[in-house]
Amino acid sequence: MISKMEMINYKCFAKKEIKFSEMTILAGANAAGKSSIIQALLLFYGSLKNSDKKTDVIDVSNALRIQVGGPKSLVAQNPVELENADFKLSIYDGQNWSVINYKIDMLSPLKLIAEKEEISTMNEVFYLNAERMGPRISYAAGIDDKIVSDGSNAAYLMDRADMAGRKIHESLALNGQASKFSIHVEEWMNAILGDVSFSLSTDLIKATTDIKYLNSMVNQEILPTMTGFGISYILSIVTAGLWCSCLEGAVLVIENPEAHLHPYSQSQMGKFLMLLTNAGVQVIVETHSEHIIDGARIQAACMKRTNQMCVNFLSAEENQIKIKEIEVSETGELREWPVGFFDQKSQDLRELFKMRKQNAN
Repeated sequence: MISKMEMINYKCFAKKEIKFSEMTILAGANAAGKSSIIQALLLFYGSLKNSDKKTDVIDVSNALRIQVGGPKSLVAQNPVELENADFKLSIYDGQNWSVINYKIDMLSPLKLIAEKEEISTMNEVFYLNAERMGPRISYAAGIDDKIVSDGSNAAYLMDRADMAGRKIHESLALNGQASKFSIHVEEWMNAILGDVSFSLSTDLIKATTDIKYLNSMVNQEILPTMTGFGISYILSIVTAGLWCSCLEGAVLVIENPEAHLHPYSQSQMGKFLMLLTNAGVQVIVETHSEHIIDGARIQAACMKRTNQMCVNFLSAEENQIKIKEIEVSETGELREWPVGFFDQKSQDLRELFKMRKQNAN
């Protein structure tokens, strides 16, 4: 499990350490460094693909799974002194530190040279970004063993899992072990959204997978493009989560799981993500939703595992990024509410009360 990560001269962090737990939530204002932390994780584990090489050349866009331009933008503009590297990433797995020093390749300035030290962590990282694929008539088939970052192969993964007889972790089986992986996905879609069923079919010649939805209000299946974005966005998360539950030591990183979801469904999603930790999945979530956090801490309290939940609040203060770790009590309560941490509702209500008082006078 990833317990800690240290970043030196990386993006907005001159030198910063951040803690992780079985369930880690990254919250905070825009441009406060949340995505930078996720990118650091992706870059670090993307640099371990050729684990037998002490020194490797890394294509940054491939590692981060998004076009980012030249790697020079990854170097902090207010660096501390660091020998033999432009920036440095280190991860602690609870027993040992794994360290990678990064240098911009002067012969090929769009690449990074990664020099690895004492590598001991080899977690498999699954990542879903905020720009997940919405409703499509058909989805591309491909990549049999891993969700892609936009979630576009979720339907295909389900179909392959059904054919292979893939079983999910028993703690996540809502109604006992089903005969198909896709049935578990459907049950969790129902638990989060309510009243959803679907069918799958893959055309191996066209390399596409079709999914059609059904609910109690229609008498025939409909295409994803005839439904809202929430169903398509949630499909990849549930599929990836249940897929990871079959593996040992999987890390699931998700950006904005609340996208296109009603507050009730956001809370249910938070509970689902916390439940994944029961199956040994380490979950790292970037979110702007208090409902995701509330659902996760309610579930953590029910499981009596609030000590395995970590909320990191990031803020920009005095020209630097600060990370505040907020503890969750045994009853699921947050022990602190820093300024800027989901306090906008109370501020807006005070403003409305002030206006009502003024109008009354």
